[in-house]
Formats: sequence, structure tokens, C-alpha cells
Amino acid sequence: MQRYLKGKRISLHGLTPHDLRSDGPYYSWLDNLSLDIFGERSDFPNTQARMESYFATACANDSLVLLGLFDNATGRHIGNITLQQIDWIQRRAFLGYLIGEKDFTGQGIASQACLMMMYYGFNKLNMDRIWTTISTGHDASLRVAEKVGLKEEGILREHQMRNGVRRDVKVVGALREQWNKTHSAAALDFFVEPPA
Repeated sequence: MQRYLKGKRISLHGLTPHDLRSDGPYYSWLDNLSLDIFGERSDFPNTQARMESYFATACANDSLVLLGLFDNATGRHIGNITLQQIDWIQRRAFLGYLIGEKDFTGQGIASQACLMMMYYGFNKLNMDRIWTTISTGHDASLRVAEKVGLKEEGILREHQMRNGVRRDVKVVGALREQWNKTHSAAALDFFVEPPA
């Protein structure tokens, strides 16, 4: 297996059409409503055409980096991580991730993947700012944000509707110079070969 960002426990690399198959794990994650209690991925049912369209967009669009998370020991595809809305002039990107395989949750894998992706974004893609949003009440993602150096910057009031209830959404972000001082060493510890 070709690994793009080679880690000690997990590696991040590009997906192939094989990873989109309807009997594969990725397809099932997008139809699993329990994985999207706080997000907006499952607002519409998944289809092969929808997945292939998103994949084609990721392949053709320089403002989106989509990588799969793969467990090194088993080779299993366990999740995805993205840098989206990349603005090459303003040098900023939005971070998104999904751990789809439940037996890999609660093990710090999301934090490892985010640290690796943020290191890549800041030091390979030359971003100055990486940010994301987290629904209030999503304690697991708030813990990940704290671990990986994404600091709270504000609240989008009643920004998200879920099950007829409006939720506030926290904006969290990191700036390259500050993040490299506080978190790049921790990120480097997860790599076998850091991106040059």
C-alpha cells in the first residue's frame, strides 16, 4: 500500500475508486446516522453517484485535499480527513475528519490524524491558518480540538439545525507560527517520515 503521510500507527493517503465501492466501509459510514449526530454529512441518503461526484471534485479541485485514514497493522480504511475551502491567497483551510470504524474510536486516532494533517497543512502546503467548527455538545471533538491546538475563537449562534433543535457552533482555529511552537513536535512524533 502506498502511504502518502506515513505514520507509526496510522497513515494518510489518497483514495482510489476501489475505496468508493458500495460494499466498502466508506460507503456505509455515510449512511450511518449514528456517526453524524453533530454533523451535516447525512442530510441526504448516500448514493454511488454522490460519492463518485465528491471524489471527482476532490481529485480535480485544488481547494480540497481528501485523504483516507488507514490502520498500518491491518491495512483497514478506518476514516477520512480533509483540508477543505483552501484559499491559496489568504493561506487558510478548513479541517474536517471522520472516524468511521467504531472499534477505532476512543483511541486517540482522531487526534493523531489531525496533528499529522495540520503539520502537513502548515509546513507542506504553507497555510497560515487552519480552522474548523464544532457543534456545542460534541464533547469528543472539543477534546480533540484542545489536544491538537485548535483554540476557541467564537460562537456561531443557532448555526445548525438538528432534529428540530437549533445548536450553537464553536469556531476553533490555529495559526501556523503559534502552532509550530506548541504542537509541531508532538505531530512529528506520529510520523515515520515527515512530509518534506
